[in-house]
Amino acid sequence: MDKLMDAADGPMAFGSGSDAFENEVRSVFQDTLGLIHIALVTHYQLGESEALELEKDLYVWFLRFCYRPGNSSAREARPFLLVACCQFAREYQKYLLGSGVRSSDEKLRRLLDREPLDVARDFSRSLELLSFRTPNES
Repeated sequence: MDKLMDAADGPMAFGSGSDAFENEVRSVFQDTLGLIHIALVTHYQLGESEALELEKDLYVWFLRFCYRPGNSSAREARPFLLVACCQFAREYQKYLLGSGVRSSDEKLRRLLDREPLDVARDFSRSLELLSFRTPNES
């Protein structure tokens, strides 16, 4: 997943003037990135390069979202990141399917019929289960 952060260098470069809050945002994003990648590639059936591009967009979105007034913690905003992930992937796949660029199977159609919030809740449960694992269980 280091490719994501290398490819995201530019206006949002991490080495230039990152403050503590931005470091927290990056840390929360990195902690969630494995689940995001699984959601994009395995569940939404995106290719690796498509997933990496969407991950970059999600990071920029999440950083901006966390800086909005009223947000106190990037960790508390993580559920919104998962909803955004599902929304981004759903709309992108619907666009590809609608334009005839890609075909779909029944599993993907069922997923695309669900609301991103519901799908994100399922992924959040997976994240909660992973957080209970101890280092010896990995």
